[in-house]
Amino acid sequence: MEIRGKNGFFATLTGRVSLLVTLTILIAMAVNWFIVSRDMKAELEIIVTENLRKSVSAFMKVAAEYERLHPGDPEVPLEIIKDWANTLGVRITIIANDGRVLGDSEADEHGTRPMDNHRNRPEIRGALETGTGIDRRYSEMTRVLYLYYAVRTDGGYIVRSAYPLSEYYFLLSNVRKDILVSLIIAGVFAMIAGITGARRITRPIRTLIKASRASRAGDRAVYPTEGTSEIMELSRALSESAITQAKMMDKLANERNQLETIVQNAPCGLMLLDDSRTIIRVNRFFAPLMRNKPRSALGTPADLELRSPELIKIITEAQDGGVCTDSFAYYQSGASTFYQARAVPIGTGDMLLVLNDETERKKMETARKAFVADAGHELQTPLAAISAAAELLAEMDNSDSSEREPFVKEIMRQRERMTVLVDDLLLLSRLESGTPLSKSRRFNFSEMCATLLSDAQKNPLAANISWSVDLSPNEIYFEGRREELGRVVSNLLDNAVKYVGKNFKGRQGGVVSFSLEESKEELVLRVEDNGIGIPQNKLNAIFGRFERVEEDRAREDNKTGGYGLGLAIAKHAAESHGGRIEAQSSEGSTVFAVTLPR
Repeated sequence: MEIRGKNGFFATLTGRVSLLVTLTILIAMAVNWFIVSRDMKAELEIIVTENLRKSVSAFMKVAAEYERLHPGDPEVPLEIIKDWANTLGVRITIIANDGRVLGDSEADEHGTRPMDNHRNRPEIRGALETGTGIDRRYSEMTRVLYLYYAVRTDGGYIVRSAYPLSEYYFLLSNVRKDILVSLIIAGVFAMIAGITGARRITRPIRTLIKASRASRAGDRAVYPTEGTSEIMELSRALSESAITQAKMMDKLANERNQLETIVQNAPCGLMLLDDSRTIIRVNRFFAPLMRNKPRSALGTPADLELRSPELIKIITEAQDGGVCTDSFAYYQSGASTFYQARAVPIGTGDMLLVLNDETERKKMETARKAFVADAGHELQTPLAAISAAAELLAEMDNSDSSEREPFVKEIMRQRERMTVLVDDLLLLSRLESGTPLSKSRRFNFSEMCATLLSDAQKNPLAANISWSVDLSPNEIYFEGRREELGRVVSNLLDNAVKYVGKNFKGRQGGVVSFSLEESKEELVLRVEDNGIGIPQNKLNAIFGRFERVEEDRAREDNKTGGYGLGLAIAKHAAESHGGRIEAQSSEGSTVFAVTLPR
């Protein structure tokens, strides 16, 4: 019987039980066959021996009758011996006490040579000593294996009968075959019954295995409802364990989803590494520093995925010495991005890498420094003028009011400039911090624009400017903060008038266009002029603090010079209402467009 490999049938409980049943039946069959064969052989020997004894007894009666009928002639004729041997189906031999063969039923069939002396034959010795003797021996005369039975008679000779064992063995072989066939048939039925029973017994176990696999795969597990008490108890225990495991898996899946949500929506970069520095979790903040997309990088070593040597160095130092924090700059496509990274070992070898983008903070620091420098510079000029005028006034003790008046007016003018500058700075600060100047209210936007247009047209610099105004005949209302939006419109109009005046210097030809369009979704306000224009490299920069179109910071006596805060205020005011402001400039034309959502 061939046994299969590791994953074969006999590696299963059903296979092993079936193999055990089969081996048990085969061993039982072999033992039964051996015992029955042995007992059958012994029984047949007893039967043959008894038949030989009966044959000898019957022949002795014949010999005694012959001796009675023929007194003085004890030797039975050979014809009578042969007749009785044929009748009884045995070989009969008459032997004298001294071992001489007096007659043999098969003597003539093998020649006339005299037979050997039989005195030393085991059965003859036994008969001489005890009256009977038995032996199993191969006959040299007949070339046949016999079972001999000898009896000593009162007449002074020995009668021996012999049965050819070939017939005995043939009979024994037939009996053994019948017994073996019976055992095989019984064994086959027993093995079928045993294997069927083993399969029936192990069927609930196979059901348990399927249920366990289904539970592991997340499918619905069906546990057996039949079987032995032990299997039923195991089924209940596994079912309860599966329910508990399913709850734990649901909880783990929920926690994993929560962790993934936290990682992906964190306001900073998060990367989780295992003890081999392989990426387990990573969010989109690391994308600029990685060779592949974050989701494609899962399961990849961080050393192969990260572009920044500084990050790899931070990870290495954290593995060697604990928490490590460092800042670095990453250059890509000509732009610099500033990062602060912190590597924190967690658990038994895992590591959390936290990445913060400090570019905006660096820019804010730079802008703050520039703001302080610019504000100081802007305040320095009026303060210096006020200080100089005040010193001169202090020295003019004996002067009259007419001599003092120019210096007092200068102090007042510079004070007014400082007030405007400080007010603009405060307004810009409040807009940047998200603190509204007032509550939003519904107001007539078109009426506000018409008023501001009228004020701009009265500006002395607008004397020779042509105006193109496109206002809807219908009143347009808007929900917002009127003061802030008024600063947006007035700033754009003042700039248009100022820079057209700079370009044409009082000559004819200057044009300012103003339009207001509305739809269900938004309002679009446009101011276009043909003034000095804006260089392309300053189109975005002009919305910053203290940024001007002019290259110098000089203030003209007629106060047309600005501080570079107007467009910054306009930008933040538009954005605080959810809108935007854009600038376009080409040769001979500059357009500012303000879009406000309805």
